[in-house]
Amino acid sequence: MAQPTQPNATVTTQPKLDARAGDIECMIGFPSGRYTVASAPLWLGVAAVMTILVALVLVMVAPKSYLLLMMNRCWTNWAVVFFSWWCLGILFAKWIKTSIQLRALRAVDIVPRRGDFILSPGTSGDILRRIKAVAERPKDFLLFRRIDMALSNLGNIGEVRDVGAVLESQADSDGSSVDSSYTVIRSLIWTIPILGFIGTVVGLSQAIGSFTDVLTQTGSDAGSIKSKLGPVVGGLATAFETTLVALIAAVIIQLLSTWVYKREEALLDGITDFTTENVLSRLKLTDWQ
Repeated sequence: MAQPTQPNATVTTQPKLDARAGDIECMIGFPSGRYTVASAPLWLGVAAVMTILVALVLVMVAPKSYLLLMMNRCWTNWAVVFFSWWCLGILFAKWIKTSIQLRALRAVDIVPRRGDFILSPGTSGDILRRIKAVAERPKDFLLFRRIDMALSNLGNIGEVRDVGAVLESQADSDGSSVDSSYTVIRSLIWTIPILGFIGTVVGLSQAIGSFTDVLTQTGSDAGSIKSKLGPVVGGLATAFETTLVALIAAVIIQLLSTWVYKREEALLDGITDFTTENVLSRLKLTDWQ
């Protein structure tokens, strides 16, 4: 029986891929989330710092601005700013992590593209060595880990469809992991509009309370009544502005979240296509001893 063609040992002269080298969480010395998962506690702290900085800038640069007045109408506006920064930090980290994972798909061909190459228990070890040659800590990459799981025990697998089942199971697991990593963001996208509605209730309560005072001022002159109407207008402004701030923030975060999520889905689809084309389609297990 003819022996399968061996892959070329020379893979690339480029520096090794390192998932931790460009990970912003690792760069600042904080434990990084796995693959594309962001560290929610880290970005919670960053959000607190950014909210304080925004408040300081408004106070120091534009103390009499309408923006500062609007933000100070109700505490819910600052809560919206805080939660918005938290979401933005998580999405930024996920975007960076996804970019790092995409490098594994774009950097090098792990499996030779020659038409005569056959992937079998005899050549699978060469593929795993190629992966180690191009990446530091290969299991930090979704693609390399999935290939490793499919090929490490190839000698104990009887049929190609069993390898396909392994790859499909891992693809489902990766998809669930990505989906669950958006739990915090999805919760905050719901929370932010609710904060706006709370501000609306607070503002309306203030307006109604002030308007009650106006009604009790019987016999007052026009000037006195006009001064009493100020708090009523302020309460209505609080009601509408808090809703406006919350809805704008929620829309922006929803759009960004959808964009980042679609990018991660494209990554998982690319990994699935790669393993189908370069692993399953090249496998030959029958009659191999």
